[in-house]
Amino acid sequence: MNYIDNDIKDFDDYIEFTTFNKFNVRILFTKKHYGSLPEKSKEEIAKDFFLQDKIIVSSHQTHSDNIVLVGEDTEVTYFENTDGILTSNKNVAILTKYADCLPIFIYDEESKIFGAVHSGWKGTYQEIAKKAIEKVNPKSLSTVNILFGIGISCENYKVGVEFYEQFRNKFPKEIVEKTFSIKDNNFFFNNQLFNYYLLKDYGVKEEKIFLNNRCTFKENFHSFRRDKELSGRNGAIIFMEV
Repeated sequence: MNYIDNDIKDFDDYIEFTTFNKFNVRILFTKKHYGSLPEKSKEEIAKDFFLQDKIIVSSHQTHSDNIVLVGEDTEVTYFENTDGILTSNKNVAILTKYADCLPIFIYDEESKIFGAVHSGWKGTYQEIAKKAIEKVNPKSLSTVNILFGIGISCENYKVGVEFYEQFRNKFPKEIVEKTFSIKDNNFFFNNQLFNYYLLKDYGVKEEKIFLNNRCTFKENFHSFRRDKELSGRNGAIIFMEV
């Protein structure tokens, strides 16, 4: 497995994943110190991250498996009921929001399509990452790159037996056994690792899937599990440098 902790640069307000920089794709993820993303205007975000020359596209996320592909001449910059945004438009910066759910970033070397999906357990159960790749429609899965952002770690993601049974009834036994931990009759779910095995099983090349060991619950990020209704939202921004 490819863990990219050395490809993460820490700043006061955000981190930057540098793994996709070789494709001229930049990925930023805000920290709790920056504030809660829904309380920021797009103008503020553009100014803070030097994105004044970009069209910031975002959505109302509902834990759906709905994904939009933004074209070259888009006039729409906000989508309702949408948890994945993809584009090949170099003028667009994609903004998504998280508070323990898993950001999954995608870049296809052939089509130059990049984007992000919001994959909490509901998105994962609905296989939103696979559906995003299908939307990219790559000529070959060998050109698809996947980078997992920072979500909640397995040790802090306690779930119920019904949750476990729901996944066990839908997905291959081998994947479920590798991604659920059972301790003292308590179940814990590794959302990142589950998506890793799901996408690897789907046909994405192992060497093009990148994981990390970070955790929203333990670190200076917004975490719904930790802070409940007081939790804000972290922002993930992906864009292509021209």
